[in-house]
Amino acid sequence: MQTLKGRLLDLVRKLDDMGPEPSLATLARAMEATRLAPDDVAAFVEANPRSYHRASVALREQYELLVMTWLPGQSSVPHDHTGSICVMQVVEGDAVEGCYRTAADGYVDLEYETTVRAGEVTSGQDAGVHTVRNASTGQVLVTVHIYAPPLRDFRKFVPRPVTPDDVRPTPRDRTPTVVIVGGGFSGATTAAQVLRRAEGAGTTVRVVLVERQGTIGEGLAYSTRDASHLLNVPAGRMSAWPDRPNDFVDWASRRRGQVLAGDFVPRRWYGEYIRETLLTAAHGASAWATFSVVFDEIRRIGRHPAGGWMVHLARGDSFRADAVVLAIGHRPPSDPIGAKWSGPRTRFIADPWRPFGMNVVRPDEPVAILGSGLTAIDAVLSLAQEPRRAPITMISRNGLLPKAHAAAPVAPANLQPLVEELFRREGGVRALDLSRKLRRKADELAASGADWRSIVDGLRPHTATLWRAMSSDERRRFLTRLRPFWEVHRHRMAVAVAERFKAMLDRGEVRVVAGRVESVQAGDESVRLLLRERKTDRMIESRCAWVINCTGPVPSNSAESNPAIGSLLVHGWLRPDELALGIETTADGNAVDTGGQEVPDLFVVGTLCKPAFWESTAVPELRNQAATVAGRVLALVKT
Repeated sequence: MQTLKGRLLDLVRKLDDMGPEPSLATLARAMEATRLAPDDVAAFVEANPRSYHRASVALREQYELLVMTWLPGQSSVPHDHTGSICVMQVVEGDAVEGCYRTAADGYVDLEYETTVRAGEVTSGQDAGVHTVRNASTGQVLVTVHIYAPPLRDFRKFVPRPVTPDDVRPTPRDRTPTVVIVGGGFSGATTAAQVLRRAEGAGTTVRVVLVERQGTIGEGLAYSTRDASHLLNVPAGRMSAWPDRPNDFVDWASRRRGQVLAGDFVPRRWYGEYIRETLLTAAHGASAWATFSVVFDEIRRIGRHPAGGWMVHLARGDSFRADAVVLAIGHRPPSDPIGAKWSGPRTRFIADPWRPFGMNVVRPDEPVAILGSGLTAIDAVLSLAQEPRRAPITMISRNGLLPKAHAAAPVAPANLQPLVEELFRREGGVRALDLSRKLRRKADELAASGADWRSIVDGLRPHTATLWRAMSSDERRRFLTRLRPFWEVHRHRMAVAVAERFKAMLDRGEVRVVAGRVESVQAGDESVRLLLRERKTDRMIESRCAWVINCTGPVPSNSAESNPAIGSLLVHGWLRPDELALGIETTADGNAVDTGGQEVPDLFVVGTLCKPAFWESTAVPELRNQAATVAGRVLALVKT
């Protein structure tokens, strides 16, 4: 066995420190940072005239590290990496990597080849059919590979014969293809907009919506089956179409009886509405556009040398796309306790939206809820479906609760003069200035009997321009000091929900603690939490049967959160913002690469656009984003 030393040993140590499930991004970063040279792997280089040689450097449960030696002309067969991430560095020579698509007749056809030169790193998730070969006529090729987990199995494919007499290539349909990643509200409405506009744009187009769950239109927001979970926005403001403001109210009235614009209806209705809206748009566009749904996960999106992208699925085939729209929503909440928890975690419900996640909680069991926002309110309502005989304790740093909507519609205030005054200030918009002016305006309105909600609603048309006018420091100041207060005023409870929740507070069925969790000791039947109260700094003990994490979802903007995002991040096609809110985009929804350049055929819609707009979670903003991106997509693919 060879003794490891130098940079090769450093790489192994980095890999050993990554834990049981290293991600594509962390593996690629480790390989790039190590920058192996020929001398580092010389002891593992061995030529084999029969086939390329594979030398094992390190084998662990979570990964394996190999050095491969390729004589001129040697090549792998077309294959995939079933279940394993692959990161490859070329140490010596030039490697040619081929990318294939599967054909209906069982062969695979070469889509393109790219050259990976000495010192370069390429990587990919566990999807796609490829080959590696040494195209040189006289130089040995040496590559280093990381597979995580170790490559225990893979599928081999047969390339189409070059000059067969009895087999002809499958004809290729080059209708422009738009792939939309994510089938929630943002993805479904973007698809609907493209389909609806295709005829007017004079464009034939194929729209493929890829969703890893089993439904479209719902996403996380509207997947609940609980009838007590209501929309947090009146029905009259929930149309999927910017130019058809009454569309949702009309749809709901046709199916559920009369629904008024000011009604707060069950959220599950809205998921049905979005799904039907999309399918209706697809049916109406059938002469110009085709629409399909693929229930699969995109594991890799790679740049095609001839333009556009190659999309690789976890279970399905790889295919070409002329444009890609990332409409990826939130991922489950992160763990806010981590190492502060000791003992078994069987009493910790990490995600309240997981199917049947809270069904285990009995009415006679006390519950601690981490968080006090809208997700926490939903959890309380779900727990109260049966009369409760044990208390619920909500724990959050500030102890702030969402405000309620007004019982009657409130007209937005005209804040144009206030906004213009902020823009005139030298040095850009300042978060504290904005806060003071809004408070002063609210006091003026209160003195005249007006409603504070008109201030928040009046600011909505200006939030994106105000956000873009803030420096990074000012944005950070807003997030750390003002965001909690903005959120509880901006994202409000439906009137009926607020009344029901207040009644539970008044009866003592729910209490709210402002503070942070210092430690948790869990047993098989109960959990003991030690809390530090915010105002007094004193320690409080709380005992319960279950702890439910309702701290809210987090953005899918990290390489670890989503394979499609990861594959684009590691190759520089996406750039996360410095505040970790989402992905950098232009005002029109194009992605921005690591060099700061607009990527013309890669678009982002939804919560990942927060760096550009801040307000990027509610229907009024998202439907406008979908319409803008749809127009740009059709202009791009127009034939």
